Amino acid sequence: MEKRILIADDHPIYLMGLRALLSPLAGQYHIVDEALTTDEVISKLEFHDIDILVTDFSMPGDKYNDGLALIQLIKRRWPALVIIVVTMIHNPGIQRALRQLGVHAVISKAGLATELVHFIKGLSGTSAFSKPTADALASTGISLTPKESEVLRLLLRGLTVSDISARLNRTKQTVSAQKKSAMRKLGVTTEYELYQQLQQLGLFS
Repeated sequence: MEKRILIADDHPIYLMGLRALLSPLAGQYHIVDEALTTDEVISKLEFHDIDILVTDFSMPGDKYNDGLALIQLIKRRWPALVIIVVTMIHNPGIQRALRQLGVHAVISKAGLATELVHFIKGLSGTSAFSKPTADALASTGISLTPKESEVLRLLLRGLTVSDISARLNRTKQTVSAQKKSAMRKLGVTTEYELYQQLQQLGLFS
């Protein structure tokens, strides 16, 4: 069954680019509509049954002119929706806040041509909402301890090692060691590679 996509950007040229990028996925994914403002995003989510939203972070709108507030509203009203944010903003704080709100991917417009299709293809045959539990990862041939999986889940929500330490009542050294151990098992060396690997595995918080 085709997955239904809504694309949103206030620049028509980017909308054309998104359509062109996603056209090779026809048969699996179908762009049902597009939006130029945040208000249109909400109205079209209300009108259509959408599976995936690909949206710019900063768009004009009368009612919803704050990107984080918009995403928060969307996640509250459509919790099962897969949200992919495309942006030129490289602020780590904003990216962390988006992950905490449950955004499934934050993709730079500079890397859109390769990263968007790669990410959406990675959704095929996976649950976009499964958490990186030990059982789920074991099905991929990767064996993590429950504590390592818990640390990964919280990292994906945007928490820092210090945040996780306080939440789980573990020392920062212990959390850091569990994070490093999980990354070693996954074959990654940076947090960016970690997020990319978990996206490819279809494991999201």
